[in-house]
Amino acid sequence: MMPEGSPQTGTSMSPPDTQLQHHPRRGAQAMLLSLICFSGNALLLKDLSSHRNIDPWMSMTFRAAVGLLLTIILFAPAGTLKLRRSFQSWLLASRGVLGALGTAAYYTTIGPLGAGKATLIGNTWTIFAAIMAAFVLHERLGLVKLFGILLALTGLSLLTGLAPGTMAQFGHHEMIALTGAVLAAAVVVVIRQLTRTETSATIFSSQCIYALLLSLPLAAAHFTSLNTMDVVLLTAAALCASVGQLAMTEGFRFLSVAAGGAFQMTVPVVISLSSITLFAEPFTVAQAIGGVLVLWGCYHTVVGGFSKKTAAR
Repeated sequence: MMPEGSPQTGTSMSPPDTQLQHHPRRGAQAMLLSLICFSGNALLLKDLSSHRNIDPWMSMTFRAAVGLLLTIILFAPAGTLKLRRSFQSWLLASRGVLGALGTAAYYTTIGPLGAGKATLIGNTWTIFAAIMAAFVLHERLGLVKLFGILLALTGLSLLTGLAPGTMAQFGHHEMIALTGAVLAAAVVVVIRQLTRTETSATIFSSQCIYALLLSLPLAAAHFTSLNTMDVVLLTAAALCASVGQLAMTEGFRFLSVAAGGAFQMTVPVVISLSSITLFAEPFTVAQAIGGVLVLWGCYHTVVGGFSKKTAAR
């Protein structure tokens, strides 16, 4: 998934320790809602692409428009949303453009690759973000993080067919999905710097704005071909993505990074199993092992920067 509300992105708030201690149930409920919504979004996108022949740019247009509308409704009255800043700050513009391109990579590959594989490959943004942050932000790469990165890269090679002896074929869709993961990692690095000067609502809205600018011209020619059910499903997918994002943000307010990260690592698992069941998405044995290694490695990378003492507080 795109990193719009993970602990690294800045769209979640860093809560005081008392909140972490006294509201784990609320955090778990929010994370469960985000899991359901993100899974629903991915499966709806797969159905729209494969069974209803909906252009991925159309799906992206609906997601951006709905996300922007919800952001305006929820945050504009409080004065925390500054839409003009997306065009006045080069960092915000960079976040918007990179985020839009990363989302486009996910949306255009979920059909041909399948919801499971596209999500698993996209989830590797965590390891690329850790590597980029080490060079750009001078964050420390500890042994746990390095172990996680190695595991995830090994799994990625199996999942995409880069390793010898696998049955998968590494093609341009895999390359697009992998590029999307790298772009998502770059977004994380940019957002970590933006949190010093910008609100969460402004940061999130920047992606919606630039995603809409990118996708709307490409989707415009297809609006007349939509029927009522297409619009309903597109809106449902967009709402799932937006509500999932907000729920994940809320969840990280009340859970430790380790606990919240564990919840989010189950999202690709649920999507993959659901895609296999509903759409008969094929996974070779090597790809299945690769997927497990990717998830295990990404989890270690996410929590690797936090000591046991920090996680237990």
